[in-house]
Amino acid sequence: MSTKLRYLHHPASQPCRAVHQFMLENNIEFQEEIVDITTDINEQPEFRERYNPTGQVPILVDGDFTIWESAAIVYYLSEKYDCSSSWWGSTLEERGHIQQYMHWYAYTLRLGGGAFHWTIFAPMIYGYDKDFTVEVTKGRFLLYESFDILEKYWLKDGDYLCGNTLSYPDLATCQDLVSHDAGRIIPTSMWDSHPKVKAWFARMMDREHAKTVSAWQYENVRKYLDDGVKLNFQRKTAVLKGTEVYSGHNNGIIYNGDDDSFVTQHG
Repeated sequence: MSTKLRYLHHPASQPCRAVHQFMLENNIEFQEEIVDITTDINEQPEFRERYNPTGQVPILVDGDFTIWESAAIVYYLSEKYDCSSSWWGSTLEERGHIQQYMHWYAYTLRLGGGAFHWTIFAPMIYGYDKDFTVEVTKGRFLLYESFDILEKYWLKDGDYLCGNTLSYPDLATCQDLVSHDAGRIIPTSMWDSHPKVKAWFARMMDREHAKTVSAWQYENVRKYLDDGVKLNFQRKTAVLKGTEVYSGHNNGIIYNGDDDSFVTQHG
C-alpha cells in the first residue's frame, strides 16, 4: 500500500472534521482532497462506484484500500499508525465503555445534527419557501435530550466523555457541537444549565487542532447568520443519515403534532 493517504472530505461535515482533527492530533501525513458537497458530485454514480456507495464523506484511500464511515476510518488509522491506546481504550472495560458511547452517540446526538442541517443548510438547498419545522423539532429534541445524558452520565465522573483521558468520542462529539454552536442552535440557557458540558466543550475548543478544523464552519455559518451571505448550493438534494422525519430511523421517537414536540413511543 502507498504511504500517501488521500483524505476526501468537506469541512461542513461534522464527521469529516472529527477525522481531520484525529489525523492532526496524531501527526498523520495525508493528501487533502475537498469534495465540493455544494454540488452533487458525491451523488454521481461514478463517485459512488469508486469511493462510497452512499455518496457520503469522509473517505480515506490508502493505496488500493478505500474505507468510509468516520469511526471506521479513525479505528483503521489507529491500528495502522499504532496510535495511543487511549483513543479507543487500553483495557477491556475502557474499550467497552467507548464502544458503548459510540453506539449511543450514533442514534441520538449524531442524529440531533438535523437541528443544524434543517435550520441552516436545508433552506439553501431546497428553498426558503419550504417549512422544515417538523424536521428541526425532531433534531432539537434529540440534541437537547442528549445534553442531559452527557451532563448526568458521560461527564459525571471525568473531564472527558469516557473518563479522564481524551478519546475519539470527544472529537466526534465536539465537532457535532461545533455546528450547533456556529449555527446558534444551542441557547445560552442550555449551556448554562449543563455546566459540565459547557466546560468540556470549552476545554475541547482550546485545542489547537479543534480550532483549525472548525474554522471554516464558524466563518461561513456566521457570515450567513450575521451578514446574510449564503453558500452557493447548486445541488437540490442532500445525502442525509436519518435526520429526515419519517425516514425509518429512530422509530422510538414519534412526532406529536398537537403540541409541536416529539415524545417517546413505548410498546
